[in-house]
Amino acid sequence: MVVKRFFVNKPLAEYLKINRERLDASPSYRAECFDRIFPSTVFKGTNQSPTIRWIYNRCADGRAVVTPRDVLDLLIRAKQRQQDICAADPEAASDSIIGPMAIQYGFEELSKRKRQTYLQAEFPHLWKDIEKFSGGKTDYNSSALQTLLGVGWKTIVENLLDVGFFSKRTRKSEIVYSIPFLYRHGMNLTQGMA
Repeated sequence: MVVKRFFVNKPLAEYLKINRERLDASPSYRAECFDRIFPSTVFKGTNQSPTIRWIYNRCADGRAVVTPRDVLDLLIRAKQRQQDICAADPEAASDSIIGPMAIQYGFEELSKRKRQTYLQAEFPHLWKDIEKFSGGKTDYNSSALQTLLGVGWKTIVENLLDVGFFSKRTRKSEIVYSIPFLYRHGMNLTQGMA
């Protein structure tokens, strides 16, 4: 979907010599075309996720749901940021059409937007509880949640799991509730356990 959307732009498709018939027919060719636009990883170093995996992981909510709208929103904002970067320094060299800084910016903007247009706008009845996590940590155990949310914390946590604000896993025989990447930037969270 992403690659097809990008190559609707005829000048870009011509510049990168994209074969439109192969694009429609071959998943491996689509992956190759994705790599012509984006860097192989968003961050340098060993053990980094490929860019497509990084984007997917950042767009997943606590239920592991990734919506095409969120992916497109991230990439549209990344494209706009890349255009701004190129306009500021037209002579700068780049290894990719849309670079790592622009992708990171796109994610940050998506996270802020999701806070306002999804969490705050669609769940006003949960907002006072969600807002308690602003500026906090990314992971919580039962004790920390009870302290933060007070009486009825279990019901609140179940509601937050239902809307994808939390994911739940077991770590060292303790249940840990994590706020997904999708909301972390918009909530100004720091990595770690509360």
